[in-house]
Amino acid sequence: MVVSKARQVEISQRRYQAVQMRIAGVSPTVIADRLGYSGAASVSKDIDRALQKAAKQEQMASEQLLKLEIDRLDRIMASLWPKVVKGEVQACETALKCINRRSTLLGLDLINRNGIADGDMASLLGNLLIQIQQKHAIPDPDTDSIVEAEVIGEIESGDGL
Repeated sequence: MVVSKARQVEISQRRYQAVQMRIAGVSPTVIADRLGYSGAASVSKDIDRALQKAAKQEQMASEQLLKLEIDRLDRIMASLWPKVVKGEVQACETALKCINRRSTLLGLDLINRNGIADGDMASLLGNLLIQIQQKHAIPDPDTDSIVEAEVIGEIESGDGL
């Protein structure tokens, strides 16, 4: 059954009024009488639909926001990673903040608190870094060939070592 836009607006407005009245403590029977429902059961069913729809929309909005934030962290990490690999302290500190934020957003920081071994957290974070590297085509210093390297000569005996 196709419902016209005008009818959809009417249904939405009536549903909104029913929810507001129920929140205010008005019984479903009174709401049915005042808003033209067939009975209290119809009111309850309509209010349930409205609340389910609102919960679904809120969940979808939360998921979209989470995805947006994770994407932002990915972009930040991708821009930092070459400096992290070089050992730049400030970049490493910023990368660690990104990792901590990602862990919080995804609930990974709760894993250790629930009794999972520390090695599992390291594996998870390592896998996240690998995914970021792959997504942004960042070379992995452990597996990719090293193009430049500084050769250190012998340590002189007078260096205090």
